[in-house]
Amino acid sequence: MNIFRKKFHPAGSVKTINKSVSPFKNHNNKQKINKSGQDLSSIPIIQGGSIGTPTLAHRVLSKMAFGPNRADVSHIESLPGASEMDRVLAYIDEQLEPQNINDAATETMLNNGFQTLNKTQQEFFQEHVHIPGDEEIPWEVHIRPGRETSYAVFIRAINSKRQLLETMADFWHNHFNVYLEGDNIQPMFVHYDRDVIRPEALGNFRNMMYAVTRSNCMMSYLGNGVNEQSAPNENFARELLELHTISAKNYYGHMPWQDVPTDNEGRRLGYVEADVLELSRALTGWSFDGASWRDYQYLYPDPGDPIDLTQAPTGLFMFRPDWHDEGVKRVMGTDFHFDSNNPEKDVNDILDMLAEHPATAQFLAYKLCRRFIADEPPQGVVDQVASSLHQNWQASDQIRQAMEVLLKSAAFLNTWGEKVKRPFEKTIAAMRQIEYSFPFNPNEEYSNWHYWGFQSSGQPPFGWTSPNGYPDTKSHWLGASSMMSTWKYIQWTSRFRDGNNNDVPFNNILAITAEGIPNANDRTANNLVNFWYEKICGHPPDSNTQDKLAKFMSYMDVSLTALVETDRNTAIDIFHNDWPSYNSERLTAVVSTVFLTAEFSYR
Repeated sequence: MNIFRKKFHPAGSVKTINKSVSPFKNHNNKQKINKSGQDLSSIPIIQGGSIGTPTLAHRVLSKMAFGPNRADVSHIESLPGASEMDRVLAYIDEQLEPQNINDAATETMLNNGFQTLNKTQQEFFQEHVHIPGDEEIPWEVHIRPGRETSYAVFIRAINSKRQLLETMADFWHNHFNVYLEGDNIQPMFVHYDRDVIRPEALGNFRNMMYAVTRSNCMMSYLGNGVNEQSAPNENFARELLELHTISAKNYYGHMPWQDVPTDNEGRRLGYVEADVLELSRALTGWSFDGASWRDYQYLYPDPGDPIDLTQAPTGLFMFRPDWHDEGVKRVMGTDFHFDSNNPEKDVNDILDMLAEHPATAQFLAYKLCRRFIADEPPQGVVDQVASSLHQNWQASDQIRQAMEVLLKSAAFLNTWGEKVKRPFEKTIAAMRQIEYSFPFNPNEEYSNWHYWGFQSSGQPPFGWTSPNGYPDTKSHWLGASSMMSTWKYIQWTSRFRDGNNNDVPFNNILAITAEGIPNANDRTANNLVNFWYEKICGHPPDSNTQDKLAKFMSYMDVSLTALVETDRNTAIDIFHNDWPSYNSERLTAVVSTVFLTAEFSYR
C-alpha cells in the first residue's frame, strides 16, 4: 500500500506562490501604549472582556511552549524558589539553554520508522530528487523527507522537553517560510529544517539568514537557484528586504535612493524599488548543483563513452561565476564591490548590513513580541527586545539574549487572552494535555490518516503557500471553517484507538484522572468536570459551563430512547465502559468538549 498517496492533491493541483503581504498591513494606526511597563507581581492584563486567569505556570507554558502537560507542570513545581514566579523564571532559564536539556525520549521516537532524518544534503538530492544516472524515483520516495519532517514536528511539539526551542523553530519557519509542496522541496526539507532553521533558532540571525540564502529549498521556492545576470530574478531579493529584514513598513516605493531619510549614523531608514533590483544583481550566481539544465549534460556523453556518474549533480550550494554580475551594487545607499578572490563577499557584506540595521532588529522584535505577547505588543518591550537584537547582532546567542528580555518582561508574564491558539497550537496543546502517545511512525497507515486529517485545519506544518508565513493575529483564525475542522480533528484524536493493539486508546485520560483524583469515591461528575476543566484551561469553570458538562457526565443510557441524569455527587467508575453508563467514553467526551471552549483557545 502506498501510504504517501496524494489523497486530496491530484497531479497538477499544486498551488503557485502568491504575492507577499506586508505583516504590518492594517497596523498603520497603532494605539499608543504606556512604555513604563508593569511590576512582575501585578494582575495579568486582560483586554476585550472578562475571562478566567490561569496560574502563572499555565500561562507561561501556554505561550512559550505548546501548552502544559503533567510532566512540565510538575517539573516547574520542583524547581527551587520561594514563589511561583521564582520557579517559572528558573524554568525559563532552563529553556533558554536547550542543549542542556535531556530529550532522549523524543529522540528515541524519531528513530521509530524514520529513514531520512539523518541523511546528508547530497543524499537527499541524489536519492530523492535525482538519482545519478537518471533512474526513476517513486513518488513516495520523492516526498518521504518532507513527510517525515511533518511527522517529526508533531512528535517534537507534543513530547519534547525543549519546548521553547520548538516554538522558536516554528516561529523561524514562518519567518523564512518555504512552501513544503513546491517543486523539489519535499525531498530536501529535512535539510532545511535540520541544518538551516533549527541550529540558529536561539542563535544568531545573521547566520540563519546566510544559511537560508544558500539553501536549495529557498532557492527552489523563490527562484534564486536560476538567478543569472542576463535576467536577474527579483523574488528572493524582494522578500529578503520586505519579509526577512528591513520590512515592508520601511519601503519607500519608487523614490530615488538619495531621498530616503537617514538616521544619525547615516544609515538609510528604508529601501526603494531600485534596491530590490540591485540586491537581485548581487544574488546572481548564488545557486546549487542541480538547479540548471546544464548540470545534467553528463547524461549525454559523446557516442560510445559511458555516463560518468561522478558528474551527477549533488544539490549542494554552488556559486556560478559565469552567472554572477560583477559590477558594483548600490543597496540602501551603500556600494558593494565584487572581489574575485572572495566571490561571495558582495552578498555577505549586504547580509551584514541588513543584519546590523536597526530596522531589522525592530521588525524582528515586533514579530517576536506579537508571537509571544499580543497582536499589538507594548512598544516598550518591543524596543527593549530590538535593542538587545541590535546590540548583539554578531553574538552567537543573539536570539537567546533577546528572548530572555522578552520572556522575563512584565508584558509577557502578566498578559493573558491577547492571543488565540492557531490550529496547530490548539491541536498540540490538546494532545499534550491528554498525553497523546501516537508514535507517528512513517511506515504506518495511521500516520497518513493524521497527516491528511489535519490538512483542512488551515495550518498544516509548512503548508502556507505565500512567502510571508502563516498569519499571527487573532482575527485570521476565528473563521468557522478552520475552527470546526480543528475541533473535529481534536475530537478524533481524543477518541482514536490503536486497532492493531486491542483498540487501546492513544490518550492517557483515565490514568491522568486516576492520579489527579486518587480516591475513587471522589470521582463524581462534578469533580471530574472541575478537575479536567481546571487542568485544561488553568482555572475553574463558570457555573453555566460546569452545570452542562456535569449533567452530561452524570447521564445513563437506560433505554434506546431515554437518558437519565444521576446524582452528580455520586462516585463514577471511570474504568467501566459498558451499558448503561459508558463512563470511560463519556469522560473522554467531556475532556474533548472542554477543548472546544473559548477559554481553551486563549493564550
